[in-house]
Amino acid sequence: MKKNPFRRLIFRWTFVFALVSGLLVTLLLCFRPETPVLIGSFAYLACTGAIFAGFIFSVRREMETVLEQLSEMIQGLIYRRDKEILSVTEDTLLSKLQSQVIQLTGILSVQKERYLKENREIKSLISDISHQLKTPLANLAMYSSLLDDPEISPDKRPEFTRRLKSQTDKLAWLLDSLIKLSRLESGIISIETEAKDLGNTVLAAIKQAFPAAENKNVTIEWRGGQGLVLPHDAKWTTEAIYNVIDNAIKYTDTGGNIIITLTGYDLFARIDIADNGQGILPEELNDIFKRFHRGTNAREAEGVGLGLYLTRKIITGQGGYIKTASEPGSGSTFSLFLPLDGLRVNSSQH
Repeated sequence: MKKNPFRRLIFRWTFVFALVSGLLVTLLLCFRPETPVLIGSFAYLACTGAIFAGFIFSVRREMETVLEQLSEMIQGLIYRRDKEILSVTEDTLLSKLQSQVIQLTGILSVQKERYLKENREIKSLISDISHQLKTPLANLAMYSSLLDDPEISPDKRPEFTRRLKSQTDKLAWLLDSLIKLSRLESGIISIETEAKDLGNTVLAAIKQAFPAAENKNVTIEWRGGQGLVLPHDAKWTTEAIYNVIDNAIKYTDTGGNIIITLTGYDLFARIDIADNGQGILPEELNDIFKRFHRGTNAREAEGVGLGLYLTRKIITGQGGYIKTASEPGSGSTFSLFLPLDGLRVNSSQH
């Protein structure tokens, strides 16, 4: 049997009414009024008692109905049924309460989905990191054990030492990339924009990539110019542009050419990085920005598939976007767009 939460309240006011009625009856008996007055008083008390009892029980019934509706509404929300029990057309406290509860449920649902997504991303990142670290660590262990072998021939020792150093450098580069990735995704390092010359930022990325291009005899042609000033994070944008240029160098044959242009439009600045390298297969264009993705033509090139993923994170983190056009065997063009909020163009450029 359900406990009535209004029983105590009903008993309290019934007791008050009975006490007042008892006092009135006592006064009537003490003063001994005439019979018509006595009959009228008792009739008045009887009517008043009936009205009071009807009022109390109607209030009780109404409140129980409201509580049952609230209980049904909350139960529906628990089972993810956003059904409105109370009328929303009535401007009542209960309808407002229902609306607020539904809104709160929506907020909590969104937060839950975000936490679940973050949890899945963390698990995926940990799995990817462990997978990527496994190969270089195994190679380091193998070459170290070979170098410890006293029977190894002297002519093979320098080769194993060179390979050991190569794997150590690869592991250091991989760890550096993973640290950058984890800091960006966890929000430890945030993108902080400041109005600076975007041309200088592109030139810094070209300077960083120039040694690798020179070693491979790949020409980098800059057609941008300077004076295009817009809010951006120069350090991280340099990293993003460098990753694309470095990617172009890796997949461009010896003696190839990379052309970099910078163009200002009404809403965006556009950085085009075009190469005449291997190109990208059409079915892989949607996957190249995924974390640790390696294309079918990337098996011989160094890398682990983090560069373009980091580039997209950095560019989209500043309100920009990336477009890619590629033809297998003819090369690729990566277009990086950054918003021109607060653009200032040097008059000497015009």
